[in-house]
Amino acid sequence: MAIFEMKSVSESCKLDGAAEDYRNARKVAQYRVSGNAVYFPAFPGTRYIPFGAVTRALSKNSSLPLTGCCGKALPVVKVRIFYDGEFYQEFVLENLKDANTILDCLESARPDIPMERETTRYETF
Repeated sequence: MAIFEMKSVSESCKLDGAAEDYRNARKVAQYRVSGNAVYFPAFPGTRYIPFGAVTRALSKNSSLPLTGCCGKALPVVKVRIFYDGEFYQEFVLENLKDANTILDCLESARPDIPMERETTRYETF
């Protein structure tokens, strides 16, 4: 039994049986994704974005600086999921394949929402 209940970040939409859905969810990097929600680690406990609350989603190439402002950077793909109209949650992933896995699950559950996908792989110099 979990110490903390799973909590929806959305005020308008919550899942019944979120713990069971989490156990059946597919692991994608440090996140989990099911046909109903995206789960992510938070303090305290685990939080989720139910797909019923999602209004828009996009993915884009980005980088994380390793040594400060001027130097080496780690290429990443960020998935930004907007929910409840004005809020969003960003998911940082190492590769485009993982980002597309999350967006594919979201698109199969909610084909009506606008979605922008990054199509090219980020190249470092």
